[in-house]
Amino acid sequence: MTRAHGWILLAAALGWLFDAMDQRLFILARTPALRDLAAGADPATLPTLAGWATALFIAGWATGGLVFGLVGDRYGRVRTMALTILMYSVFTGLSGLARSWPEFAAYRFLCGMGIGGEYAAGVALVAEAMPARFRPIALGMVQAASSIGAILGSALSLLVGPQSRVGGWEGWRILFFFGVIPSVLLVLIRFRVPEPDRWLRARDEARRDPKPGRELGDVRAIFADPVLRRRSLIGMALGMVGQVGLWSIGLYTPELVRDVVFQEHRREVAVEAANLDDLARAWAAKTGDDPAPKLAEWKAEADRHVGRGTLLQDVGSFFGAPFCTWIAVRFGRRKAFATAYAMAMASVWLVFGGMSRGADVDWMLPLLGFCTCGIFGVIVVYLPELYPTRLRTTGMGFCYNIARYLTAAAPVLLGRLAAGAGGYSRAAILMSFIYVLGLAVVPFAPETRGRPLPD
Repeated sequence: MTRAHGWILLAAALGWLFDAMDQRLFILARTPALRDLAAGADPATLPTLAGWATALFIAGWATGGLVFGLVGDRYGRVRTMALTILMYSVFTGLSGLARSWPEFAAYRFLCGMGIGGEYAAGVALVAEAMPARFRPIALGMVQAASSIGAILGSALSLLVGPQSRVGGWEGWRILFFFGVIPSVLLVLIRFRVPEPDRWLRARDEARRDPKPGRELGDVRAIFADPVLRRRSLIGMALGMVGQVGLWSIGLYTPELVRDVVFQEHRREVAVEAANLDDLARAWAAKTGDDPAPKLAEWKAEADRHVGRGTLLQDVGSFFGAPFCTWIAVRFGRRKAFATAYAMAMASVWLVFGGMSRGADVDWMLPLLGFCTCGIFGVIVVYLPELYPTRLRTTGMGFCYNIARYLTAAAPVLLGRLAAGAGGYSRAAILMSFIYVLGLAVVPFAPETRGRPLPD
């Protein structure tokens, strides 16, 4: 390991850290933002609106992964990473200025494009630059950095509650303004991070010998080669399962916790109510007091449970991803995938089926984070090992981001299931059967443990 290796690892880890911080801010602020931006809408439609906003965010992520995957292979990992970091920083900040829910959703789509592109470029950069013996560990460290970013996002929500008001601004808007911070990374990338030698050699070879099949970032080459085509389909399926589990189950814990806190207070007040606002009015009718202070108190309590719970969930994910990376390095990639899917499904049934009070977040959500994010500690090691250098970010972009297009429909489905099945708990348990598909695909995945990175 040299100093240059250290700068590369630091830049990629920070890029993915801030990616994850942005994702966590969106997850925490999603429902309060849509409640304000669609103020005239029926409260019962909020799950559907949240599903659409999340779907567009994921679709943007997929689009950016595909587009910037090609850019990364043709023009370099470092340039692509800098451009995508700038993109997601700007549109996260603009999300805090949105005046309607379609405008908010549009900003989330464009922000997602930057995040999707940064992931492929950053992972390829680390995979190609690091010494072979250290490569899986370095990639696991990059993935673990995402958990630190998510923890940071949760901590910010404890500082500024998404449902609070600060100086005349809604709390969720201020949270998105924090998302501009990653733009300072551009200075580090510009002056300290070199392009990897593998990519430079591949670029020079393509220039010297520009015959068909040797071009950089040629998506047709993935389908022309039967081995790469099969690997891409398997990688896409494995990635889709993990993403559906995360984006349509694991990252809906803020809604789960808010619903659990609402049910707790509804049992205390002993009246029928559709939401927290109605419950506060019913409480006021019984006591003769002003409902506004009580409503503010309940919302603040819900924000504390959500912020603390998601922070603990992120702490769990910080340990879950490296645990599965360790399994992949020690026992093989296929055994790591199977372990990750099995423990994710079990944790979803336990948490979404068993949470009944706000205090449950203290032990249930760390467990959920550990189990549902373990899969990404395998994916980050596995996908770069499937493709040669000239097609690495293109292949990873295709593999991971076509899966995201399929994943984008899942939050919409979850929202409809939640509205029809009586809440997020039952909907999430139904959605968890996606992990069975992952277990069925694992035996067909090529084992790459102990093999050199393809040139």
